[in-house]
Amino acid sequence: MRDILGKAYTDLGRELTEVRERLAGSNQYDGMFDKWCATIGLKKDLVCRLINRFKLISICDDQKLLEDLPVSLTYEIARPSAESTEPKRQAKQAVLDGEVKTLKEYRELLAEKESAEKRVKEAESQRHLAEKEADLLRAKLERAEEVEPQTVTEYVEVETTDPELVAENERYKELFGEITMYEGRTTRVTNGDAITYTVYEFSEDVRKFVEKYGHLTHFVQEFNGMISEGKQEYKKAIHAMQTLMRSIDRSIDEEDPIIING
Repeated sequence: MRDILGKAYTDLGRELTEVRERLAGSNQYDGMFDKWCATIGLKKDLVCRLINRFKLISICDDQKLLEDLPVSLTYEIARPSAESTEPKRQAKQAVLDGEVKTLKEYRELLAEKESAEKRVKEAESQRHLAEKEADLLRAKLERAEEVEPQTVTEYVEVETTDPELVAENERYKELFGEITMYEGRTTRVTNGDAITYTVYEFSEDVRKFVEKYGHLTHFVQEFNGMISEGKQEYKKAIHAMQTLMRSIDRSIDEEDPIIING
């Protein structure tokens, strides 16, 4: 029964294809085919499905394979859009190879391949974003290395004859004769209030740094795939940061521990 029915649909598609060619006009508006179909009660979408199915079967090497399949499945893979995407092309090929035999299997396979393609595109998008951010970071590091720090000499003015303050000022001149300038302000401070301010400013800068670059911890695989030169630059920057943090941490009085909430 399926064999008879499959061949019948093929014959219908063949007849409709021939009639359309005979009744075609010079354009889609002056032909008589659509009017003829309406006259005998054939719906346009059914006619299109039958013609598309016949076209597919006529160019297929194994016509019997398609005629033995459910008509609904052959309608689906005969659509003009059946190869509009790579997942659809692969799912259609699976039908032509005899691996898929029902419309349900076809739709499940198509959904699986579309989901896989989406995951691949998302991974590629994340990798592209990570590479772009890595390039920006590398460019910033290179620009920072090219800038030569400006230095000036600055001393604490002591308007007193107190021997202790005078001695402290002399020790300051001896140890910190040159002060590095950064963004128009000195990076070294000389009194308690200024030091406290600098500590808070340092904490804020560290917080901003973590917020800006914290996402890099999610791209371990991408960093491992970096070229050797880029990886070395990355490791060198990390090492410099770790050395600075250890040095600062050692300078904190162990008898006055800092408790971090949360």
